[in-house]
Amino acid sequence: MVELVEGGSQPEQVWRDGYAEVLAPSFPADELITEEEFLAARERPTSSVLLALDEGMPVGLSMVDRTLAGAPVALLSYLASHPTRRARGVGSLLMEQVRAREPMLLIEIEDPREHAERGFGDPWRRIEFYRRHGVRALDVPFFQPPVAPGRPRVEGMLLGVLTPAAVPDQMATAPIRAYLEDYLRGSGEDLDQPPASTLLAALTGPTVRVVDLPAA
Repeated sequence: MVELVEGGSQPEQVWRDGYAEVLAPSFPADELITEEEFLAARERPTSSVLLALDEGMPVGLSMVDRTLAGAPVALLSYLASHPTRRARGVGSLLMEQVRAREPMLLIEIEDPREHAERGFGDPWRRIEFYRRHGVRALDVPFFQPPVAPGRPRVEGMLLGVLTPAAVPDQMATAPIRAYLEDYLRGSGEDLDQPPASTLLAALTGPTVRVVDLPAA
């Protein structure tokens, strides 16, 4: 039986197993932090990791990152299931728990119209998973900044958004922009130059439009 546990309650080896067995098979290198960077989240107060364990072995995990403890906006950096457990409810258990905890989650999602399947899971199936859980997208030109110095940006991304209640058609811009400014700056982006400046320019009004995720 699958049990959700706080990552901080688990020993380092369980984290290493989670990275090797769950994260590494689920994300390409340009979207994945290193194992040591993942382990660093054990000591970081702005990161929260949930592990889905089956008989003590990781079969799924989620990782949420904030710029400040208690901030009103957080990033769902990772949510993944072991390749043999996909479409078997593990991801849904994690998503339901994370959604109930956070006032607003941003989610970096490969746009399946721009990204083909690369052996890490079908982007269209991922979109459908998020759609089922109520995720929508901010109408902004999003890209994923480099996960580490020297790594590339990932273009062709959607910026998903999720709240505990149904996501509305408009959302207040200020907290989202504040989060993204810190996130982009921390990733080494120049906020005055494209593509960061282009993204932030779409977040200058009092609200930002929210749209449905694309359908296959």
